[in-house]
Formats: sequence, C-alpha cells, structure tokens
Amino acid sequence: MDNRVTFELLQAARAYRVRSAKLLSRVGLYPGQDALLKLLDQHGRMTMGEAAAALSIQPPTVTKMVNRLSAAGLVQTEVVDKDRRKISISMTPAAQEKIDEIDAIWRELEQEALDQVEPQQQLKTQLSAITRNLSRTDEKAVQSV
Repeated sequence: MDNRVTFELLQAARAYRVRSAKLLSRVGLYPGQDALLKLLDQHGRMTMGEAAAALSIQPPTVTKMVNRLSAAGLVQTEVVDKDRRKISISMTPAAQEKIDEIDAIWRELEQEALDQVEPQQQLKTQLSAITRNLSRTDEKAVQSV
C-alpha cells in the first residue's frame, strides 16, 4: 500500500462517493444530483453554464444531470430569451421536498465519515487548504498556456 497523503485522500473520496451513492439511491438520486439541487435551492434559477461553473464540472455533465432530473420531475428547463443556446434550470415543487432528504443524507454521511476523527475543525481547515492549493495550481496552468 502507498503511504502518501494524496493516496489516502483519494481513497477517502472514493469511499465517500460509494457511500453517498448508496444513501442517495434511497431517495432516487445519483451522486452529483444532490449538489445541483442544493445549488438551485440556494441560488434559484440559473443557466446550465452557471451551474457547471459553480459545481466545477463540465457543461455536458450538467446537461446529463438536468436531463435525468427533468425526467424525474425535479427540475424544469426554459430557453433564456431568444438565445436558444442558453437554457435556465430551476427546481420544481417536487424537488423542494427532496432538499430535506438531501440534508439528512449529508448529515448522515458527515457523521459516518468523521466518526473517531479529531479534531474535526482542523481537518476541515486542512481540506480547504488542499482545495485552494489545487485550484491555484489549475489557475497557474491556464495562465501559462
């Protein structure tokens, strides 16, 4: 086994995603769809491009999520003005009911993930620093191109 911190971080992320998928399946959602619904709950209507940027994912990924959520009656789409390339998305009343379930799942995941992890605030601070460091590296790579 590799003893690098990044390897352990990757393993933790994978385990979190697997557990998240199991818990979300109980309410008919896939990983990522929960984050999109929470984003829409917090910010209201937004374009698919705005959602992709906010979630740091590619637009085709948002399109796939929106298509599935729309088929499930959880989001609705609307063409923005006359520009048929821009589509806004918003939650339906049925999706609003899912928000409490998503919050409960996130609390359960956090509780399971952080069982016997101390101090939790220090871990949160360190993970935020890792995210900032890696994001800053992406920005430097784009600037050097």
